[in-house]
Amino acid sequence: MANATIILKNPIEGPVTDPTSGESRISQIKEIVLREPKYRDVMLLGEPASLARSEGGMLYQAEKDDVVQAYIERLMVVPQDRALLEQVSLADALQLKEAVFGFFQAARKAITPPAAPPA
Repeated sequence: MANATIILKNPIEGPVTDPTSGESRISQIKEIVLREPKYRDVMLLGEPASLARSEGGMLYQAEKDDVVQAYIERLMVVPQDRALLEQVSLADALQLKEAVFGFFQAARKAITPPAAPPA
């Protein structure tokens, strides 16, 4: 799977380096790019959610917000300054969370064998 690019609904501000001059200036940042998690990331952080059972016996997915936060901070490649995440709006924070879960969903789909045709 490729990187996930999140187009921010509410751009943030931070240093941007001009590729030609190499000079840094403060500018609007309109997207955040997360790289795909790798082996070491998963072994260090674990799953971003776990299955839980309600008192009535129903299974549900319980998100681990601290793990999701660690993934976002660890996987962010653009911009490189994690402190800029403090500026991210609620809508954009939810997009970042969905991107993390999207990596895991895509990986699970890739390793799930196709269903056998009915006999």
